[in-house]
Amino acid sequence: MSKIRIPDIEHLLPRPTPRVSRETIAYHEAGHVLVSHYYRREVLFATLDERGGQGPENHVQFQPNRALEGLLRRSGDPRQLWPEALHQTQITVRILFGGPAAQALHQRIPFEQVDGGSDYQMAMRSLLALETLRMRHRELAGVDLRHRQPAALDDLAGDARRILERAENRPYLTRIANRLMQGGAIEREEVHDLLADMPVADPLRDIRRQLARPRPRND
Repeated sequence: MSKIRIPDIEHLLPRPTPRVSRETIAYHEAGHVLVSHYYRREVLFATLDERGGQGPENHVQFQPNRALEGLLRRSGDPRQLWPEALHQTQITVRILFGGPAAQALHQRIPFEQVDGGSDYQMAMRSLLALETLRMRHRELAGVDLRHRQPAALDDLAGDARRILERAENRPYLTRIANRLMQGGAIEREEVHDLLADMPVADPLRDIRRQLARPRPRND
């Protein structure tokens, strides 16, 4: 009787996610909080699993992208709504990358070695959702398409990393992470208190910086 030959399928099986400490998860969630606050997107709440597990109990909820919702509802001229929808979607992606960036900083490892998991997926889906919505409007054929550039995700991740790596922002990251480890959850009022004196983005400065950049070609 011939033996049954079992094919090598190990490479097809999902790899287990490396387990990290509760402290590391706290810094990950704190990264989302800090980047969201920096870009003036209000944090509604943040939670941390009291048992230290990796799952949905670790979560940061921030205000939704109102500009994108306005474009979806077509509440005005799409050409006038587009710049803010693009800007706010870029902020959403930076917030999502804030978690892995803070985790890399805390673990002292390269950003590329962090398993971003759902954060990376949601960041990509945010840009895809914006592009899908744009394609529904003929008026948006010639608008700024920087979200379609090959390096769009890398550039936005770099923005999040630079915010978290600033020496003046490190104490605020630790402050949020420690508070999550102590209490397991914080809400918007406490976030405001903990980050009250942290420098935040200057919208006019950001607009001037955007205008100074070469406009990408609309291929």
